[in-house]
Amino acid sequence: VTWTGEQQRSFLGATEQTRWGIVWLVALATGMRRGELCALTWAHVDLKAGLISVERSATQLGQQIVTTDTKNHENRTVALDPKTVAALKAWRQQQASERLEWGPAYEDTDGLVFAWENGARVFPDYFAKAFLAAQKGTSLPRMTLHGTRHTHATTLLREGVPVHIVSKRLGHKDPSVTLNVYADAIPKDDD
Repeated sequence: VTWTGEQQRSFLGATEQTRWGIVWLVALATGMRRGELCALTWAHVDLKAGLISVERSATQLGQQIVTTDTKNHENRTVALDPKTVAALKAWRQQQASERLEWGPAYEDTDGLVFAWENGARVFPDYFAKAFLAAQKGTSLPRMTLHGTRHTHATTLLREGVPVHIVSKRLGHKDPSVTLNVYADAIPKDDD
């Protein structure tokens, strides 16, 4: 299941003022995996250049989170659109306010981009459940958090972005992987 551009706008508009609306925006705008979102630190976000360096992933093992390399050990840089950059700037300010409010009780979590109000880490499984819960009450087709990755890729391919660029954004080892998974989303030249 993937969402159209209008469905993405509808969902993002409905969740914009919620705690995790920023996560859903970044997921749809970058195609990052949930573990990559959970491990993302501000040190890997360049808001001036509009880039995210995807170099780590968080895996949940029971009640522990383990930070590892990305899947296939493929680090990548993903360009951000101006709307996502602006939203991340506002989010960073909100986090700075929360840090001040919590003072010494704020949990230092390596400068994670997505954390609870007190700075505590967010479990990847929690984000998966929260994304499904955020869809309740909408008329959108139900989609998993991983579906944001497929939606991102499908949207780019349908807009004519070259396969090798989409492959690079997703961190696929080879564009043939992207072709195998998303061949149906690539516009036909004879249409």
